[in-house]
Amino acid sequence: MKSKIVVPVLGVVLVALLGLTAKACQTMQGGSVHSTEEFRDHVRATTRAGEDAYRALSPAPAGEPYASRQGSSSCVDDFGFDDTGVTRNEPVFTWDLDFAGDDDYRAALASLRAAWREDGRTVEKVDNGITTTLDDGIRVTLHPNYYDGEPELRAEGTCMRYRHSYGDAYDYMHDDNGDGAIDEYEQPN
Repeated sequence: MKSKIVVPVLGVVLVALLGLTAKACQTMQGGSVHSTEEFRDHVRATTRAGEDAYRALSPAPAGEPYASRQGSSSCVDDFGFDDTGVTRNEPVFTWDLDFAGDDDYRAALASLRAAWREDGRTVEKVDNGITTTLDDGIRVTLHPNYYDGEPELRAEGTCMRYRHSYGDAYDYMHDDNGDGAIDEYEQPN
């Protein structure tokens, strides 16, 4: 009688363990694989989040807003899980900010904090700055950068796995302005 109960229970437990193992493997791989267009949208959203924060700064920094694209050393396939044609990238853009002085930086920090709170965002303190994470996982930070201490606005998207589709070899590292396209002047030599 016990074997009639134990065998089906063991079967259910085995199926559950296989399901959990599959889910764990997908998590170790870096999550699901998205399309190139979904990654482009994520790059655009990351750029837009930084630009929105830039426009909320008051007083506004001197000069034109120009984002610099950066790579992420933490978004890599260390274990060789990605299939051929699958790439992973984490869009990161920074804006160097030129304020007249420390008082202007502190005023801009306060204006951005107020704008984020008005939008219902949770604002966290970081070293001499602030940060928030948007609903789509994009993290925006205003702080002195780690190298020279000058004010910097930083927008970091999440690490995303994506597959090049229909021969579209979008390479984020050539997309200098974060518009989701490799323009003629951005083509590699």
